[in-house]
Amino acid sequence: MDIVAVPGRLVRDPATRRVVGEEPVTINPAEPYWARLIADRDVAEAPEPTSSPPSEPANEETEA
Repeated sequence: MDIVAVPGRLVRDPATRRVVGEEPVTINPAEPYWARLIADRDVAEAPEPTSSPPSEPANEETEA
């Protein structure tokens, strides 16, 4: 499960001691630490990344 911190909350990953922010972090929701933060709504499930359609490369014609 990927999570992000709720705005106004300071949450640290206990394994890395890094702050969880707007960038999604993959966690195991069965771990008691994360389960508690989810229940207390200190973190939220990260939204699914929106995939944009692949952009086509510019068609550059070279003159010989």
